[in-house]
Amino acid sequence: MKTDRHPGVSRIAVLTAAAAVLLAGAGGARSGKESEARPAGRLLEKLIRVPSQVSVRQVSSHNKKGVNGDADWPLYKDSRGDDVIFDAAGPGCVRSMWGTDFDRNAVLQFYFDGEKEPRLRINVLDFYQGKHPLFPPPLASYEKRGLWGAEPFAGNCFVPIPFAKSLKISVKGESRFFHIIYETYPYPAAIETFTGKEDRSALLDAFNRMGEAPFEALESDPYITQTETIAPGQTVSLLRIENASGIIRAIVVEADGGEDFFQKTWLRMRWDGHARWDAQAPTGILFASAVRANDMRSLPLRVERLPGGKVRLTSFFPMPFWEKAEIEWTNASDRPMAPLKARITVGENSVPRGDGTYFTTLYHAGETIYGRDWLLFEGQGAGWLAGVVQSMMHSHYCEGNEHFTLDGTVSPQINGTGTEDYYLACFWPNVDFDMPFGCVTGNIQEEGGGDILGAYHVQACYSRFHIEAPIPFFASIDARIQHGGDSDIISDYRSLAFAYLQRSPRLRPTDRIDVGNPASEKVHGYRTSKRGPAFALAAFPEGEHSEVLMRDTGRVLEAGEITFQASVDPRNRGIRLRRRIDQKISRQKALVYVDGKYAGCWYDAYQNEDLRWHDSDFEISQEFTRGKASLDIRLVVTRDGGEGPFSDFGYEVFSHGL
Repeated sequence: MKTDRHPGVSRIAVLTAAAAVLLAGAGGARSGKESEARPAGRLLEKLIRVPSQVSVRQVSSHNKKGVNGDADWPLYKDSRGDDVIFDAAGPGCVRSMWGTDFDRNAVLQFYFDGEKEPRLRINVLDFYQGKHPLFPPPLASYEKRGLWGAEPFAGNCFVPIPFAKSLKISVKGESRFFHIIYETYPYPAAIETFTGKEDRSALLDAFNRMGEAPFEALESDPYITQTETIAPGQTVSLLRIENASGIIRAIVVEADGGEDFFQKTWLRMRWDGHARWDAQAPTGILFASAVRANDMRSLPLRVERLPGGKVRLTSFFPMPFWEKAEIEWTNASDRPMAPLKARITVGENSVPRGDGTYFTTLYHAGETIYGRDWLLFEGQGAGWLAGVVQSMMHSHYCEGNEHFTLDGTVSPQINGTGTEDYYLACFWPNVDFDMPFGCVTGNIQEEGGGDILGAYHVQACYSRFHIEAPIPFFASIDARIQHGGDSDIISDYRSLAFAYLQRSPRLRPTDRIDVGNPASEKVHGYRTSKRGPAFALAAFPEGEHSEVLMRDTGRVLEAGEITFQASVDPRNRGIRLRRRIDQKISRQKALVYVDGKYAGCWYDAYQNEDLRWHDSDFEISQEFTRGKASLDIRLVVTRDGGEGPFSDFGYEVFSHGL
């Protein structure tokens, strides 16, 4: 094996593997300098810190009965008879909008901050085709992404749409298939409502220079490893740094481009001497080309085919460590592998360890299980879900919806309309395409002989990178996806999820009010201004457990006020209130006051008369809670805009940052 720490020098020292380890790390890493981020690098940089008090949610046209058929299911219909596809109270920001199978005459209508008339009216195709000046290409696109049907075109828009108080988006015409990902922030976050002049430099840079390094590394002394032929079962150390901190900014591997290299060799990574590998997977899927060498470009990963059957794989995921870093590569196949060259760039790490996250993956492979959603990622602690690569074959897998449940809610906050839709495509089988935030590598219909039946027997590969809006969690995450319309088909699956994880939770329960329980209501001073009798409800939640009957006791308030006291930790960095609701009731709204001060609007627009249980979260800024052991909560139920009654079947109280 050859190792060169100074690529500008023509002479390369020949080292044994043991000597290379000593040279690379025993004496400590070079201090170097911080890497200078291009605008797109800012999107990746946020991943290496524990999230602050932000929520990411998705609304979509998923079937409200929990079965297949995910078109024309709006949140609700408004007083004009229009389909409402988004309705949220601010401060917040829409981060991405996806849709397909459009009604060509449909018009998107945007109502900002309680406006009675829409500020923007845009034909849906004009919106996605980038014909409106406020939503230009490449951030808005309308491209052929599928091979089934007359118009298998997907619309994607990554133009940020911030709102200070509220945003409602309705469709005059048929709403068809959609999903919208958005962020909300605790009041009184200083958010300026959409003008079209927002800073889009990071997003534009991600599109315009896709596949290029998002960090211009000032460190010019990368770790380079070159091997001779690698025997079956042989493991090669690519990096070992001890007694130093740093952030890996780029991993570039040049090697054999055969399918065995992609599927039967493994990369493993471990940080700070952890007992288990933090990230490990077959080499191909770790670079979002799970099956074979297909050219692919995205923001965090790239695959390039080279002359002579070689391939170059590049990862730009930042990987911080504070004491030690280990990366190794293993030939798990039964044949020798051609020589491999790895180049790893390490920059300075200025993130305090207590605020930092570790790059983590979960690899899962096997046959699907009837009645159980396929596990993509699960974890305890705080961090971000940053992306998924998935490979599938056999049976019609692409009807399955993603179900991502964050911090232990009863139903998923991310609930989609189909597997290929989650990956920003549509109408399986799908064509090869590249985007900064999603890709399909290969054309399975073409590879399967030109027809759909043949496509079922070819391994597909999809990627979705949640970099425009990484999904934060503060105590736990359970991310799954259906196989078939109701997890009811047998397929061979492989998946790899990318996450950034701090294993200590940053959200802890401190109190619980059991509505309908006289003792709990009394001890918490729970009162309503128009007190009605508590009643029992037996219903089902959305998501994987939609067939599980759950019973609880609660109340419904037509109008008036709800008050109660909640215990919190004085060290908190903000508070989360969680309320179990009956979402048969549409548009439940209350103004929230904490110790007499206005703290925001608690609003749930979605309506589902079939799967009724839902946990609604409301974030309270530490501006209202820091240093306090108890809070007086007052909810003023308002129905001045046609909102429905307000349901509550219990409250959980969580403290952030502990």
